[in-house]
Amino acid sequence: MKKLYLIFFITFIILISASCGNETAPVLAGAIGTVNEEPIDETVVQANVPVTENTTSASASGPDSSGSNPASVNEPAAIGDTAYGMLIPDQIKHLPYYYPEKSRRYVEYTRLNPLLGYDKAIIYVNIGLDRPFYSDVATIAEPDRIDVLVNKYNKLPDDYEPQLEELPANPVARGAGRQFLRPEAKEAFIRMHTDAKELGLDITAFGTYRSIPLQHDIWNRKVNSGKSIEDVDRLNAREGHSEHHTGLAIDVIKNNYSVENTREFEWYRENAHKYGFIIRYPKDCEHITGYRYEPWHLRYLGEDLANAVYESGLTYDEYYAVYIEPATSAQP
Repeated sequence: MKKLYLIFFITFIILISASCGNETAPVLAGAIGTVNEEPIDETVVQANVPVTENTTSASASGPDSSGSNPASVNEPAAIGDTAYGMLIPDQIKHLPYYYPEKSRRYVEYTRLNPLLGYDKAIIYVNIGLDRPFYSDVATIAEPDRIDVLVNKYNKLPDDYEPQLEELPANPVARGAGRQFLRPEAKEAFIRMHTDAKELGLDITAFGTYRSIPLQHDIWNRKVNSGKSIEDVDRLNAREGHSEHHTGLAIDVIKNNYSVENTREFEWYRENAHKYGFIIRYPKDCEHITGYRYEPWHLRYLGEDLANAVYESGLTYDEYYAVYIEPATSAQP
């Protein structure tokens, strides 16, 4: 009898051991385990997830470089935004421009661009760069703000018309016709033009305010001339997406690259921010702004903000995502 009892006891222990050894650990704490899901490559996504004994740190895979999602069948049930957030380092989650609801986008964009790191990737995602230009477009709610961000993800209302004042003839480029700016930008530009004149420089307005219907006609003419939409989009905004609609943008001297060969450019490149202007589309930043380098395109922000953007070394898109948007979102 004792032998029979001993046999049953040993068999029971063996069965229990086998069961624990074959149990699949959850993908992440709080997530539902899935079968045969592709793990996240830890060399790509540096997750601050503590790894303890008998715990795995795998996750459903995001889209690959082709845009496909190999684990899309089981992924929605397997991992949610909260679980994706667990892959993101704690120091990143304490940044004021970290938004938990975007955690999945942060993780997937970092996987596709591992050299960026999370600190840069979340800025790019907040700008919208994980999605194609002119997709998920938002209509700007406060278009009269001096710090308004107009780009390929943010458009002005179709009926928007700013308050404008005409520039006097002196600071206008010869043959440019009548030019208009918002009062704040007009005053600052006249002051910059006057100060530059005293140094023997002639910084003039070649192009200023442009209406939304006019921008529509310009963009269509460029496309109908035989250029590809991709090429046109690199130098021409679509209607509603141009900073020229705001009355806060100025193309100075001439809108071509010969402006870089002028003494005027050398001066305003280093001094425009002191008058409230920045070069809006800097060199080597097309992947962020969506536009080719435009050394002639100045944007008025006011002296304090222009100085801050200039000193930061960031594009305005990045600066807005890091400093302005979080402050605006925090307002009641």
